[in-house]
Amino acid sequence: MATKIETKTGNLMHVTSGHIVHGCNAQGVMGSGVAAGVKETWPQAYEDYRMRFEATTHGLEMGAAYPVQINEDPGLVIWNAITQNLYGTGTRQISYDAIVLCFESINQQLTGIKERYDNFPVDVHIPLIGAARGGGNWNIISTIIEETLDFPVTLWLPDSTVTTI
Repeated sequence: MATKIETKTGNLMHVTSGHIVHGCNAQGVMGSGVAAGVKETWPQAYEDYRMRFEATTHGLEMGAAYPVQINEDPGLVIWNAITQNLYGTGTRQISYDAIVLCFESINQQLTGIKERYDNFPVDVHIPLIGAARGGGNWNIISTIIEETLDFPVTLWLPDSTVTTI
C-alpha cells in the first residue's frame, strides 16, 4: 500500500509525537541543516548517532536507519537515517539507494510496532530529506518514500515560499 505525502508549513522541530525521519551522513557529523536542528533540539538523538559512529572503524552503514526514543507520551521517535556518505554542498551527496534501504527498514519496523502496540503513533514526519543540502531530486526522493512507506507521511516546509518542490 503506497502513501501520499501531505505537505505542511511549519517547524519540524515542533513535532511532539510520531516518527521524525531525517537524513544523516555516515561520518558522524550533524553540522548543518535539519541534522543540526535535530542535534540541538533532541541531543539524545545526536548522542546515539555519535555512539554508533564511534563504535565503527569505517563510518556508519549507508541505508541504515537508527531509531531513538525521545519520549513515550505522546511518543516521539527520531530516526537518524544514513542517506549519504559524505557531506557538503555543490554536488549530490545523497544516495537514492540508501534512501530506499532506510525507508524499507523504517516501514518494516513501524509495521512491527503497529502490530504490537495499537495506540503507538505511526505517522511519519520528514523534511525535504536529501533534496536540500544533500543535492538530490525531490521528485525521485518523494516517489521512493511514497512507494516504500505504508504509513501517513507529512513533509514539513519551513515557510510558504518553498512551494515549488
